[in-house]
Formats: sequence, C-alpha cells, structure tokens
Amino acid sequence: MAHMDEHHYLLIIAYLEGRSTEQETQYLLQKVQEEAAFSEAFEDIAEIWSARKPVPDQNTEANDVLASLNLKIDALEHSHSNTTEEPVAKRGATIVILKRVIAIAAMLVCMLGAVLFYNNTRHNNAGAGTMLAETHTGVGQKRKIKLPDGTEVMLNSSSSLHVAAAFGSDKREVYLDGEAWFDVKRDPQKPFIVHTGQVATQVLGTHFNVSAYQSDSNIVVSLVQGKVQVDMDNDLAKRVILDPGKQMTYSKSAKTAKVTEFLTEDITGWKENKLVFDYDSWPDAAKKLSRWYGVPVQLKNGELLRCKLKGTFNNMPLTKVLQQISMVSDISWITEGKKVVISGKCN
Repeated sequence: MAHMDEHHYLLIIAYLEGRSTEQETQYLLQKVQEEAAFSEAFEDIAEIWSARKPVPDQNTEANDVLASLNLKIDALEHSHSNTTEEPVAKRGATIVILKRVIAIAAMLVCMLGAVLFYNNTRHNNAGAGTMLAETHTGVGQKRKIKLPDGTEVMLNSSSSLHVAAAFGSDKREVYLDGEAWFDVKRDPQKPFIVHTGQVATQVLGTHFNVSAYQSDSNIVVSLVQGKVQVDMDNDLAKRVILDPGKQMTYSKSAKTAKVTEFLTEDITGWKENKLVFDYDSWPDAAKKLSRWYGVPVQLKNGELLRCKLKGTFNNMPLTKVLQQISMVSDISWITEGKKVVISGKCN
C-alpha cells in the first residue's frame, strides 16, 4: 500500500464533507485514478463516512465496516508472519500504514457520532428535529415545490431543500444548499426562515432569491418584494434588514456582508432558463457553467482569474454560449474527455 500522510487524510475528509476546493478535488480524483492503493484506502474511508445514521448510537453499519478493516489488518499480519518473500522493513511499514488508516477511520466514526449528536440537538432546539421532506435537483435540473403553507419554491440545479418536521407549528423553517426562489405565503404569526450555513433569512411573506452553494465563496440574498431580516453568525450586531431591490452578499471567509442594488432579471433569469453573468469572476462563471450544463468546466491558466464576465444567454447549449463569449472576450476552449478547459485572457 502506498504511503499516505496526514495531509492526504485531511484532503479526503474535506472532500467527503464537501469542503474541498476544485483544485483539491481534481488532485484527489487524479490520484485515485493513478494509484490503486490510494484508491483502496480512499474507498475504505469513504465507506465508513457514508455509513452514517440519523442518530449517533445507531452507527452499527459504520462500526461493522471498521471491524472488517481491523480483520484485514489481522489477516495481513498473520500472512506476513508466515512469509519471508517481502522484506521485514517493508512488511512492518505496510502494517503501520494500514493501522493509521484504521485509526483515521475510527476517528471518523467518533467524529460522525459527535456531529450527528450536535446536529440532532441543534435541529431539535430550533424546532426542526427530523425533516418533513427533502427535495433535490441534479445538474441542469430545476424543480417547483409547493410547501404545506402554500409557499412556492423554485429550486435551481444542483440544489437541495430540507423542510423541518415542525414546519408550521410556530415557525416555518427550511434548510437550503444551492439556489432557490421563494414566493412565501404571508403569515405574521409564523415567520418563514431559510437556513443556509451561518446565514438565516427570516420573512413574513415576500419574494426573494437565495444563492448559497457550498462550493461558492459567498451567500447572496436578493429581495424583490416585501422585507427580509438576515442574521449572520448568531451575531445580532450583524443583522441586516433588506428593502426591495437590495441584495446582501455574505463572504464566508471574511464573515462580513455588504448590501448593494441589483436588477431583478440578473438574479431571477435562471427561472426562465436564462443563464446570466453579472460581472461574475471567471472562477464563479466556471462553477455556474458546470452546474448549468452538467459538464466540468475548468480554467487552464491564471490569466482569467482577474477577469469579469457579463452577459445573458437564453436557453443556449454550452458550445453556443462559449462561442458568443469568445466574440467579445479573448478565450478559447478544448474538450478533454468529459470536461471543458477554457484558456484566454482579459480584454
């Protein structure tokens, strides 16, 4: 088995938690493809990670996997003790590395139990508990949802919406990963709250858009009608009240927010299959293209990192979009397997 240092373990954990950058993800996928031993260790850890249960004392499947990995080590030690074909130093190193995999796996099981316990407690305290319903969309998909209170939601591609089981008792809570448009049924007695990581958006009845993909660096709340209250990091001093035509952009890294004006069609165009770039950075544009068309889109050189992209593309295929962009911007692209690689520079 190839040597895996702590850096690789942390990268794998970040990937499984959805925290890895595009570059880290590409690195891991390439390593999995090129190194069979690394791929096997990756799969063992991923198997434990995916074997999670809704409460921490029900991780029997994860512990079964952990036990099977321990049996692998026992078998390996036994087989190595009965053979002289492999150098002693190499055999010992292999067993030590495998034991490190088990140690990391055990740590993941413990961490998983703690995280599940924390999430379950947090959701119960928030009145969420278990979820009433979950809706997911794949790449290039959009879906309309009608909630029990009559609220209508349009879910953008690669997104998920979780509705709390206690929805409608004294408040209406949902959890969003991705982007969605909300047309909230007015009910002054039951505030409607959208949770997106460290940001909670609360309304009584209104029309607004929330963009909060895990892979994006910002969370953006855009208000079209009514009023919304946005809270960040459980800090009342950061509270923002938005008026129509205003949007709040929260930086996940800086933990700060700014309020600006916006054009409604720039934010809500996706509902009518309009792909809109409003001075998006090229890295953000590449993520949007990937989600929209279901094709990995990558930037070949760093020159494009400082470029901004502006334009609206109405229900066009990816090649047509790139062709139109190339007419006003100095870019070119090639297809490598199933991905598109863009190169060029700013005008």
